[in-house]
Order: sequence, then structure tokens, then C-alpha cells
Amino acid sequence: GQFGEYATKLLTNNNFLNPRKGQNDDSAHPPITPCKAVDPQSIQDHVQRGVYTLVVKHYLACCSRDAIGKETEIITKISSEEFLAKGLMILEKNWLEIYEPWERWSTGQGELPRVQVGSRIVPTSFLMKDGRTTPPLPISEVELISLMDRNGIGTDATIAQHIATIQQRQYATRDNQQKFHPTKLGIALVEGYNSMGYQLNKPDLRRETEAECNLVASGRKSKDQIIGPILSKMRDCFDRVNAEAHKLDLAVARHFQALGSDGGNFTVLRQSFSKCGQCENLMTLKEMQDDNVQNRVRVKRKVLFCSTCAEGYPVPRGDLAPYFNGQDREPFSCPICKFQVLKISRGEGYDGNGYTVCPKCFSDAPRDHSPRSTDNVDFRCFSCLHQTCGLAGGTRGGHIDIYPCPFCDSEGTNVTLRKSSRGYMLTCSSSGGAERCQYVVWLPKAAREVTVCEEDENDPVNTSSNARCPNCSSTNDDRRTNNKIVRKLKFCWKPGSVPPHLGREYIGCVLCDDMLRRDTFISLPQRNQEELGQIEITYTGEDTMVEEAGIVEESGIVEEAEMVEGYLHAEICEI
Repeated sequence: GQFGEYATKLLTNNNFLNPRKGQNDDSAHPPITPCKAVDPQSIQDHVQRGVYTLVVKHYLACCSRDAIGKETEIITKISSEEFLAKGLMILEKNWLEIYEPWERWSTGQGELPRVQVGSRIVPTSFLMKDGRTTPPLPISEVELISLMDRNGIGTDATIAQHIATIQQRQYATRDNQQKFHPTKLGIALVEGYNSMGYQLNKPDLRRETEAECNLVASGRKSKDQIIGPILSKMRDCFDRVNAEAHKLDLAVARHFQALGSDGGNFTVLRQSFSKCGQCENLMTLKEMQDDNVQNRVRVKRKVLFCSTCAEGYPVPRGDLAPYFNGQDREPFSCPICKFQVLKISRGEGYDGNGYTVCPKCFSDAPRDHSPRSTDNVDFRCFSCLHQTCGLAGGTRGGHIDIYPCPFCDSEGTNVTLRKSSRGYMLTCSSSGGAERCQYVVWLPKAAREVTVCEEDENDPVNTSSNARCPNCSSTNDDRRTNNKIVRKLKFCWKPGSVPPHLGREYIGCVLCDDMLRRDTFISLPQRNQEELGQIEITYTGEDTMVEEAGIVEESGIVEEAEMVEGYLHAEICEI
């Protein structure tokens, strides 16, 4: 067939050349080489047939001689005007002969007639065409891969994943002709970043990063030489974008309708539902008509829409109600953004114990009052660090793992610091859901504030002893064993609430600091209890006796007992 004839031609008249070494080698795999001569028409699957044809043609082209041609340029002068024509005359096609139709060699008007310098010609016609500039055509996948390779973005092994990512995130779509079209979201993203002064749609930062990594791979630079400058540039870019994130909102608003607007797919559930923090008018509670299935429960997504501000705010699932101050029934406003707080109760896809949430902070977490975490999406009042708001239940360092949960056998479950209406406590990170972990340590109410000791990222060596407990933490160089990290807590006491030797502030480990636990009545639960949190209560006259094996080893008189966030909390006033 065609391939056999061309291969025979290469082996005659000294036409065969050893393939030249290319400029790039990502070491992903050796060159793909055809191992068997097959008639492409005998391959039934058209995709496999196309792959085989491409591999064979590319291999034969690499073993061929360069194409040879001559370019002709003719300048014609009519009166004072000069006209230019360029053309190409191919003398030997060589590798182009086998690599058609993917590569063609042509410039200008094609092959031009032979003329002598100074010759006179007689034009047969004069044409003046009317036209206008047109936008560039959509780019094809082949052209996109060529541009990515030319700009040093990705490797042979990762380019396909990059292209798939922009489609999964709906920045661009691909049509039947394999052409890419930007979506409104993609255009808004580029406009938003450009308005910040960072053209993140340009490949400059990515190209520089990958070029530096290639220098490390080739041994010309070390990791320490490149990681500092690269992280510094990325940090500057991140800080700038994070500070000007509102510009992204403005760019998106130019291309999309406001969430919950009349043009959207929403129905009104209740007019005048809760107060807007910007205009102080009442907002409307709306419901999206499309169903959303969560945990096999069909839930309709809801949104609060302010017609005055033309702004929509998504709200969490559950039974929603406006939150008011005590008996005077005044709307309880968030002290941060002035929006009326909502109370979420069990129902409509939510089966928890209930909580409060600000509709503005829910999807736009306040930076100064949220834990230093990478994920501040779906921000609720129990995570807020506001100092004066009675609903704020967040703790500084509450996102930090203090030590592995001793009750959970699975990896990745850790004990974290939480704050409830009754005070601070340590709970397991898997304390939610039907099979919740029952591990809980109530911390003394004498503490005005409890925080987790954090390490200084710039000086981890000198601060690790202050943040980590050296007795309980373990480090192991064996990769088969995970390191155990136990962090200390910092207690700020209420005046006169603890013995003098504990001072105004105290830093200690709740696991091994016997003095701290003894003098502040911190009890650690034991795993061998049949069911943690079960308390036998008997009535003897006016006093209530409590006995909690493994938690409180003594018996005492209970001042008050109540369920706090699913845990039984008992105040013992006498031992």
C-alpha cells in the first residue's frame, strides 16, 4: 500500500535519514514506533485506524529528508504605487509527501510565473475589494496544544488534563468541529482578573514556573533556589486578587443575572421575609424550581432576594425563620454586615439540632472574624469569631487538629476545639451524622478564652516546643507510620477563678498535664465505657445525684444539667 511504497523509496537512493533529536523531552515515554505493517483499511474501528495512520506517517516523516523549495517575490510598480506578490515553488516534497494532509508548505499566492527583472507587464484587470476586519476564528484543539507547547505550558502527559479541566469548570466548550468557544463564565473570569492588573489568562507565570522546574529536573538549579522566588510571586498575586475579589463579582454581574431575580427560575415563597443589611428593606424568600437531590432527599434550593439592591443571597437547607431579639421581637442583626440573622431548624433535608446564620456572611465569610482556614465557604454563626455578638461561637484555632481521636479507628479523625453556649469543649471532627463519635472533653468554665497554640510558619523549629507537646507527640521517619501531633492549649482565666499558681494565662497539654486537669476538674473520657455520655440520675429529696463512670469518678450535687449540642452537660457544685 501507500506506506509500503514510501518505505521502499526511503531505502533506495540514500533517502533514509536517522531521526534528529528534538529540543524537548519530558521523559514521559520512549518514542512511539510502529511494530507491524498493517493495511489501514483492515482496521475496523475508525479511531484506531486514525491513530495507526498518524503513528506510521509521523514515523516515516521523521526518517525522511527535508522538503526543498524556492520562494519567489515579485514587486510590480504602477505609476507611484507598488504591489507585492509572494509565491512558493516546491522542488522536492520529501517528508511532506507522506505527512499530508496535516502539513502543507505554501506562502502567498502559490507558484508564480517566471519573469525577468525590469520586465513590463500588461494587467488584464484591476479589482478593488471591499472588506472589514473580523474577529479571529475559534481555536481548534490542535492549535491549542501547539500554543500550549510553544508557551511551555504542561507536558505531553498533562496537556490533555489541562484542556479537560477548563471544560469541566465550564470556562469553555468544544463543538462538533473540535473548536473551543469561551463561555460567559470564562469571559467574566478573564475580565475580572484583567481589571486587577494581573493577566492571569496569560501563560507568563505558569511558563516561568514550569521552566524553573525543568531546570531543577536537569540539575542546573536546586529546589531551594527556585521555590522562594516562585512562592513570593504567587503570594503577591494571591494577596492582590484576594483583596480585590469584588472586581470578580462586578465582572460576573455584567454577564449573568442576579441570583433570585425575576428572570431566573425562581418562585416566591414569602414576601417581606427578613431585613437587608444594605438598604434595610425587607427581602423576599424564593425557591428554585429545579429540584436538587441531596442524600436521596429531594431539596429545593432557596435564596433571599432584595429587589431594591437587586442582589440575591443563597441560604442553607432546612426550615428557615427570621431571628429576633428576646421578647421585644426586634430583628437580630449581624454586627458585621447588618443583615438580619436567620434561624435554621430541622426539616427540608437538614436533620441537625439547628443553628443561626447570616445570609450575607454565609456565602461571603468575613475575613476578620473567620478562622484562619482555607475553606470559609458556607459560613455559619457557630464559626464566627466576633467578640461581642452573642451568637458567635467560633474559636481561634478551631480549624486546627489538636490530637488524633482516641475513640475512632479510622485515620483522619482528630479532636478540635469548639465553643458552645455552655463554654469550650474538645470534640471529634466526626461528631456529626447518625453514627457520631461520642468523644467530648468539657473544658473549665473558669477560662475566659481558650485557643490552640499555633506554630510560626517562618520559624517552626523554635516555636514547635511551645505549640506541640513533646511528651505526647511522636515523630517517626518510617513512612509506614503516621506522625502523631498533639498541640497545647492556651487558657486565659477569668479573674479569681483559678488557683494562683495557674497565673492569668496557662499553656498546657490536656492529655499529660496532671496538675492542669486536677486543679481545673478536666476529665478525659475512657474508651472502655459502654456508651459515653450516659449518666445515671437518681432523685433524693431536692438534690439530684449524678454518677458518670469514667468521666466523673466521684459523686456530687448537680447544680444544673442540660443537653448542649447533643452532649449532656452537668454542672457539679459540690464534691
